[in-house]
Amino acid sequence: MKSFKQFVAEAMPFAEIVPTSSYGPGFFGRRTASGSILTPQSSGIASPNLPLGSRVRLTDPKTKKSVEVPVIDRGPYVGNRKADLTTKAAQQLGYKDSNAYGVRNIDVTPVGAKPTKPKKPPIIGLPD
Repeated sequence: MKSFKQFVAEAMPFAEIVPTSSYGPGFFGRRTASGSILTPQSSGIASPNLPLGSRVRLTDPKTKKSVEVPVIDRGPYVGNRKADLTTKAAQQLGYKDSNAYGVRNIDVTPVGAKPTKPKKPPIIGLPD
């Protein structure tokens, strides 16, 4: 059975700059995939593949602002976006609200994960 760290490393083994959007006002009061109720104070990210409860560091490459948040929901389900930030997470990165955030490329790095190199398969029958 895979450990939690192995699962995170396979889902996103290293930092990746991905197109993201922000969600919030229309979803406030709804339950997230992690079971919490989304509020204006909820700080987190929706990801289709990272484990719920894992933590990621979000960094805006243009402003260099960064924030650490948990994965609290699934999504996004629109366009080529790879993650949705809550309104609070967008504000923590320096944006007024979801509309001011729009769609941005953000560096998403699993916390505690280190870049991994692919393992080379052993060559059978050749001397080392």
